[in-house]
Amino acid sequence: MFEQLSPERTYRRSFTAFFIAAIVLFLLLTARLWYLQVIQGDQLSQRSEANRVRTYRITSPRGMIKDRWGRIVVDNRPSYDLIFNPRSLANTEIDSFLANVCRDMGVDLAVVQARLKAGKAGGPIKIKDDVTREDVARIETLKMMYQNREFPLNIEAVGKRTYKYPALLAHVIGYTGEIDQQRLESPEYAGYQPGDRVGRAGLEAFYEAQLRGEFGAHTVEENARSVQLRDLQFAPAQPGKYLQLSIDLDLQQAASKALGNLPGAIVALDPRNGQVLAMVSQPAYNPDVFNQPMTPTEWDAISNNAQHPLQNKAIGGQYPPGSTFKVVSALGGLQEGEITPDMTLECLGKWKYLDRYFRCHNEKGHGWVNLNNSLIRSCDIYYYKVGVKLGIDRMARYARMLGVGRESGIDLPGELTGLMPTPEWKRERYHTDWLPGETLNTAIGQGSVTVTPLQLANIYAVIANGGTLYRPQIVQRVLNADGTVVRDFKPAVMAKLPIDAANFARVRRALMLVINDPGGTGYRSRLANFIYAGKTGTSQVRHMGKKRVSSAALPYEFRDHAAFVCFAPWDNPTIVIAVLCEHAGHGGTFAAPIAREVLLAYLEAMRQHPEYRDAGGAPARRP
Repeated sequence: MFEQLSPERTYRRSFTAFFIAAIVLFLLLTARLWYLQVIQGDQLSQRSEANRVRTYRITSPRGMIKDRWGRIVVDNRPSYDLIFNPRSLANTEIDSFLANVCRDMGVDLAVVQARLKAGKAGGPIKIKDDVTREDVARIETLKMMYQNREFPLNIEAVGKRTYKYPALLAHVIGYTGEIDQQRLESPEYAGYQPGDRVGRAGLEAFYEAQLRGEFGAHTVEENARSVQLRDLQFAPAQPGKYLQLSIDLDLQQAASKALGNLPGAIVALDPRNGQVLAMVSQPAYNPDVFNQPMTPTEWDAISNNAQHPLQNKAIGGQYPPGSTFKVVSALGGLQEGEITPDMTLECLGKWKYLDRYFRCHNEKGHGWVNLNNSLIRSCDIYYYKVGVKLGIDRMARYARMLGVGRESGIDLPGELTGLMPTPEWKRERYHTDWLPGETLNTAIGQGSVTVTPLQLANIYAVIANGGTLYRPQIVQRVLNADGTVVRDFKPAVMAKLPIDAANFARVRRALMLVINDPGGTGYRSRLANFIYAGKTGTSQVRHMGKKRVSSAALPYEFRDHAAFVCFAPWDNPTIVIAVLCEHAGHGGTFAAPIAREVLLAYLEAMRQHPEYRDAGGAPARRP
C-alpha cells in the first residue's frame, strides 16, 4: 500500500516544485534580457529610436542655367525617388527584402546592393528614381504587410534635370550622374547618399557646389505603423544658385548649324574680356541618356565611338595648328628684330637646309615675300627661314606667352594643355636630341606642336586686343533664385605680353589682307560690306614624304585637318572665331566658310542686342 502523505509534506513538495520552476523561469528571463540588451542591444536600440523618431531628408532644387540674355537652357522637372532605410530592418531581413522590392520594381539588385555597401553607417539609399504611379501602388501593397512595424521605404520628392537644348550645349553644360564612391568619401560631398545625382561633366561638375544647394531635414515622431504623430524639427532645403552664361544661344545655334556633322570644334570669344560667346564640339551627345541607368552595351557605344562624342574637343582636342601658327613665328621674329615688315625672303618652292630639302605648299614658289605676303599666301619657306633665325627656344617662349602648352584656366573640367615642343621636352620624353629640321616644322605649326581650338582662339584674341591674355570664362555671374547677384565674374587678365603694339598692328593688318586681298587664302570667305581678318590653316596628320598625295585620296584618319581663325571688325575686334574640322581638308575650303556663317550670325546679334553694338561692334570701314 502506498504511503499516504500528510498535508504538510504535500505542501512542502508543491512549494519546492514551484520554487524550482520559478528559479528556472527567472534564469530564462535573465538570459533573454541579457541577450536582448547585450547581444542585440545596439540594433534594437536603433530600431526603437527609428520607430519613435524619423528624419526625412529634403532635397534642394538644383539651380537653373541661363544664356547671356536670360533664356533658360537647363531646368528641373518634378520626379520622385524610392528610398530604403536599412536601419528599419534586422540585418538578417535586408537581403530578402531588397530582392523582393527590386524584383517588383524592375531594378537591378546588384546596383542596389552596391549602393548599400557604399552607404555610410547603414544610412538610407536610393532604390529607384522616377517612381511611377504603378510603382506607388506596389509600394502601398507591400506596406500592408508591415502594419505593426516601421515600413523601411519612403518616397522622396526630387527634381530631375531638363535640358532644353540637349545636344546643342552638351559639352558646355555637361550632365548629372550617380555619385561615385570617391565623391561619397570626400568632405566636399558631405550629406550625399549612394544613388544621389551630382554633376559629372561640364558646368554641372565645375559648379556643383553652387548648383546643388543645401539639403534640408524634417524630423518627426512616428508610431510603429509609420504614422506621423508630431513634428519635431524642420530645416528647409536651400535651393541651388543659378548660372548665367556668357554663351549666346543664337550664336551657339548658328555655330552648331554651320559645323553640321563635321567632327571638330568651334570657339567664339570676346577678345576684350575673354568671355566665351559660343563653344561647339561635334559629334555631340544627348545628356538625357545619363538620367537613367545605362546598359554596358549602351555605354560601350558612346565611350568607344571613334569620333569621341563625350569629349569636348574645344578644350580637350589637341591638333597641329598648321599655318594658323605662323602668326606666333611672325610676332617673335618682329619683336626680336630678326625680320622687319618690309624684309623679303625668297621662296622657290623648296629650300635646302643642311642636308634636307623643305618644301612649300606652292611647288612653284612665291618668289620674294615680305611679312604681308607671307601671311596672305601662307608661304612655308618664309617661315622656315624665320624659324631658323629665331631658334626653337625663342619661338617656344613666344608661343607660351600666347598660351600654347598650358591650360587657359577656363571654368570647365577636362581641359588639355596642348604641346609646345622644346629640346628639353624631347630629351625627357624620347631621350634623344632635338634635330634642326624640327625647328622648321614647328615654325609652320607642324611637327610635335599641338593646340586646342580654345588655345587657337586665345592666340588670336591676344593679337586682336593688342597684347592682353585673358582667362576664358563661360559663366558671367552666379545668382540666387530671386535674381540677386551672388558673384559677378570680372575679366581676369592672365598676362600683358611684352610685345610692341606696332608689331601686333602689323600682324593684324596682314591678317586682314588674308581675307580681303585677291591673292589671300581666305579671299573666298570675304564679306562685301564688312572687313574682318583671319588666317587659314591645313595641318597634316602624317608626313607625306617626297611625293605629294591629295588629302582626299588618303584614308579618312590620315586626311588633313582644316583650321581657320578670324576676328572682327579687323580694326576694332569684338569677336574671335576659331574653327577646327577633323580630317576635312584645306582650311580655306572647309573651315573658313563655317567661320563666315558664325560671323554673319554675330553681326545679326549686334543689331539685336545693344550690348554688342555699343561695345565697339559697329562695322569697320574698308581701308
